[in-house]
Amino acid sequence: MPLKATQAIVIGGHNLGEADRIVVFFSRGAGKVRAVAAGARRIRSRFGGSLELFTYGRLLYFERPNRDLHRVSEFAILHPYAGLCAELGRLAAGAYAVDLLRGAVEEGEPPGGLFDLLLGILSELEEGRPAAPALRAYEVRLLALLGYLPELTRCVGCRRSVPEAGSASFSPRQGGLLCPVCCDAAPDPFPVGPEALGFLRGALRAEFRAAARAALPPRALEELGALLRAAYQERVGRSPRSAGFLEAVAASPTPAEPTAT
Repeated sequence: MPLKATQAIVIGGHNLGEADRIVVFFSRGAGKVRAVAAGARRIRSRFGGSLELFTYGRLLYFERPNRDLHRVSEFAILHPYAGLCAELGRLAAGAYAVDLLRGAVEEGEPPGGLFDLLLGILSELEEGRPAAPALRAYEVRLLALLGYLPELTRCVGCRRSVPEAGSASFSPRQGGLLCPVCCDAAPDPFPVGPEALGFLRGALRAEFRAAARAALPPRALEELGALLRAAYQERVGRSPRSAGFLEAVAASPTPAEPTAT
């Protein structure tokens, strides 16, 4: 079994037997990697707490050719992203971001720019910045990197240009924008106002950090959240399992800050 080395982020896992754990990594060199960490659940495990969700580290693993389950040799922490677990909203947003990626890629697929995109969203969320615009920027760039870039300049029905200053609709099934005329015949139109449309186009041109920090009104964020979620489900064929958790946390009252004494 050849020994492989790569940077990786823990994106999931589950227990195996009494002491082992199957860990799902997303790596810079090999994309999604599933591997067994033998003895990881023992009290004196050599892995310690390194295999927690979101942890970014240096992965050494024994590759088992022609199999989709490898064996972890070592995972050295580079950054734990522990700040994501310090507050429920950040935890829910991080779990959602990881879930989107995990559900859209298979083992053996080249990672392309997905690894750096995942690092980018985890860093933004750990810093405590508003999660909604960061997740919207992440979603549209994720779709583009997966090869599902929607048509954002012309109507997918009549091929006429859609001006950025006007309103339009978005059809996940047809893969892009619709002008007001073609919208009437679409089975799944989502409204797109000027702010949302400008964000969609700008998020693909700007650096991720700049797009993730865009100031958007609540209505535009709501429009973007609905249409990007539908576009993901249409293309990937499934909805992220953590979406309900994220929505429940977002809808819950914000705890009051403790007062100084």
